[in-house]
Amino acid sequence: MSDLLFSITIPVYNNEKTIEKTINSCLKQKGDIPYEILILDDASTDSVPKILSRYQENPKIRVITLEQRISLMENHNACLQHALGDYVIFCHADDTLEEHAIETLYYQLKKRRFPQKYIVWGHTIFKDFAEKAIYEAGFNYNEIVVGEFAPLMFLYGGLQPTGTCYSRASLIEYGSFLPVDHNSSPSDMTTMIYLAMQGFRFEMIDEMILNREQATTSIQNAGTEDLYLRDLDDAFAYFIPTLSPESIDKLIYMSGKQKTKPFYFYHAILQDSRYKGAVKAVILHTLLKKPWLLRSKLIHKILKRIYL
Repeated sequence: MSDLLFSITIPVYNNEKTIEKTINSCLKQKGDIPYEILILDDASTDSVPKILSRYQENPKIRVITLEQRISLMENHNACLQHALGDYVIFCHADDTLEEHAIETLYYQLKKRRFPQKYIVWGHTIFKDFAEKAIYEAGFNYNEIVVGEFAPLMFLYGGLQPTGTCYSRASLIEYGSFLPVDHNSSPSDMTTMIYLAMQGFRFEMIDEMILNREQATTSIQNAGTEDLYLRDLDDAFAYFIPTLSPESIDKLIYMSGKQKTKPFYFYHAILQDSRYKGAVKAVILHTLLKKPWLLRSKLIHKILKRIYL
């Protein structure tokens, strides 16, 4: 373990209205736990470079400025490569860390004996992952999730990098975040499923870590569902080749035993015709028990992919 335990990494592009608030929240962390703040400016064209220049004398802050833009996930992966800490906590440039975030994560890591292949996060204001991990997937707070059931947690949606703490070397060793073609595609979903299938441990702690009230991330709703399905297809097109067909078939089978079925996952995986049979078995069994689901437009789209 290095002397620097944490890197708070801030990927930024044209966030002139929020970046100062983000940086200041990272500087105001309680306790005397060693950490750095790494800001990776993705060739911003607004006043972000001027704002960042005000922090150049602060020894806790490092700024890396790119000359040409890269994708959002490439930015996150670049943050991982340039960070110096054993653990990386992302804080997007329109979010703010709670003042006890580092301290809270430190004591959780200490409790777990500073593990590798480990990802931990807490509550957020706006887009709290508890809705997916706890209420849909059926897992519990403050318990490590690992093994064959761990991927199920992420079939319901992505774990936002912002506010999440990763063992940096482990994430880099397994390829960092999976590539996508669209910035809005959920690599945070497919990457976590992949890492879970490589033996990573995951834990959601029942503590507030992040405030996302000013986040510019679009909220999924009925009006954007087709776009969301496109982005899922994009992410899963890169995910599917990373695993054997047998592994994916098993994942579909196990998901069928969940009380709440991950229908968006089924739609995305069906872009590969090899999985029609496995998904068909789950969907037909579900419809026999809950025929009212036939009213769902998403179910109709899944059935179209199965039978066409």
